[in-house]
Amino acid sequence: MGRIFLSVGMLHHYMGTPQQSRTRVSTGILSDGERAFFKGEKEVKDDDGYQRNARYRARQRMDQIEEDLDVLREAGQEDLVEEFVNRFGRVERLEREVEELRAKLDEDDGQ
Repeated sequence: MGRIFLSVGMLHHYMGTPQQSRTRVSTGILSDGERAFFKGEKEVKDDDGYQRNARYRARQRMDQIEEDLDVLREAGQEDLVEEFVNRFGRVERLEREVEELRAKLDEDDGQ
């Protein structure tokens, strides 16, 4: 029987079936290192530079998410887009609505 060599980042075959390596790739807005930095669990030489770069990368990832949502809409996966919006847009939307209602109540009280 042939030998199987496993290494990080390579595609492996076991009995003819491709297997992905177990390396975790961050698919969130922050990488593991960036997350640790913002939580105060990681020290870097240049805090300001690291933060600036991490914020830039986070914005790029958000842009990619926006593009992905457009692709899902075009593919007829509106339910998945709606699920995303409901999970991640709910708090901000509710906060805006509360502020609008407060402003309206303040206007009504002033009349």
